[in-house]
Amino acid sequence: MKKILFYISLVISIILLINIINIIVSDFNRLTEYGYGYLVGKVILFLIFGTILLLTRKHKTESKKDL
Repeated sequence: MKKILFYISLVISIILLINIINIIVSDFNRLTEYGYGYLVGKVILFLIFGTILLLTRKHKTESKKDL
């Protein structure tokens, strides 16, 4: 379950990042108040899914040989 959640949030984060970059690069001059709200909402969603990514990633464990 943890692996599925990781990959789903990875895909959604990549899609959101591409969308945010596209808005900033091409449409930033034409944004209205609603457009800024839309952009902030996308950024907040990106941060939420990024947090899920960090929480569900696989951690490296130290082996007894390293100690």
